Amino acid sequence: MKLASTYNVYRDGTKVASGLTSKTYTDSDLIPATAYEYHVTAENEHGESGPSNTVTVTTDEPHEPPEEPGGLSSTGNTDTTVDLGWN
Repeated sequence: MKLASTYNVYRDGTKVASGLTSKTYTDSDLIPATAYEYHVTAENEHGESGPSNTVTVTTDEPHEPPEEPGGLSSTGNTDTTVDLGWN
């Protein structure tokens, strides 16, 4: 059995990482709520292996920002300050 010296990660058929020595990888800057297919290959001085099994992962839905505050009003002021209040 030949041991791998590095690993390559493919997303949707395109190599997105190479020369990895760790058996973990974090892919970032992806689109929310989108499915991606990944596979990994091993590499050593004799070449690159065939692909691993394929895993399909869907990124989470985007997180919604909170609702806007309502009822903004001035609750007082002086010649150098303004007091604000809202719900």
